[in-house]
Amino acid sequence: MRKIGDASFFRIVDRLLEPGTTRVPRTAWSVEGVEWQRERHSYAGASHGFTVEVTTGRKTGIAPWTMIVVKEYWRSGRGDELKSHQWAHIEAGRRADVVAWLERQERRLEDA
Repeated sequence: MRKIGDASFFRIVDRLLEPGTTRVPRTAWSVEGVEWQRERHSYAGASHGFTVEVTTGRKTGIAPWTMIVVKEYWRSGRGDELKSHQWAHIEAGRRADVVAWLERQERRLEDA
């Protein structure tokens, strides 16, 4: 992984943040010492609609950190996809600690 927010970052994050096997995404779960919480905000109108999904990861204890991952999905009033955008931000802690944790998760997922 080169940096927070690049394609390899989101490949790892997407696997960690998968909603599970049900149609309703999980709103809270834990992965290897990091507590995750997901919030969804949606709007549907005649000309457009959107969904913004904000997922926050918090690691406590030694070397704590907090990271948010935001995904936006925009649709036309007919339901056609207009644009999708995603970004991430480390709110607290050291970038190196977040990257090290993600790289450990990447290795764990590859071994699974």
